[in-house]
Amino acid sequence: MKSPYFPKNPTKAILDGFNNCDEDFITNHGLGPNNIVADKSGSCAIVMMIIDKQIYIANTGDSRAIMGYENQVNLLSNDHKPNNENEKKRIVNEGGRVYQTQTFAKNFNIKLNNVHPDQLLFGPFRVFPGRLSVSRSFGDIEAKLPMFNGNPNILISTPEIKSFNFNESIEWICIACKLI
Repeated sequence: MKSPYFPKNPTKAILDGFNNCDEDFITNHGLGPNNIVADKSGSCAIVMMIIDKQIYIANTGDSRAIMGYENQVNLLSNDHKPNNENEKKRIVNEGGRVYQTQTFAKNFNIKLNNVHPDQLLFGPFRVFPGRLSVSRSFGDIEAKLPMFNGNPNILISTPEIKSFNFNESIEWICIACKLI
């Protein structure tokens, strides 16, 4: 709401807000004295803003928004995962890569939930640099700053923004994140 674009251009105001949040996190929390990493953490976000009868949903990462509409549930956000077609293309075009870890079940020396001990197990898809299973986030300084071999164009904080008109058919909207 502090953006000069608010309320006349809500999409631009949201983009400003997400960008400013990421820059503030990295500048004021991520870097310590002598440019050492003070805070390696990162976060995802989802926000909803309503202006008059227009609803805006902005998502960075893997938080979710869903809506009850005419006795149906509709997805309002997309997870930003490295293996999503558009995200993977963007990552590779910027010089990053997407990979998936793998190991054999026998390395665990136990039988896991009916998994044969010699079966190959696959981990989540990850983005490099960063080794994260999301392709957009705030913070995560080591993945973003070149001084730590990061690339600011690969793991980005730019939200995906959807907007639509409020109408009486909307029963509810839920925004949520996954707690680890």
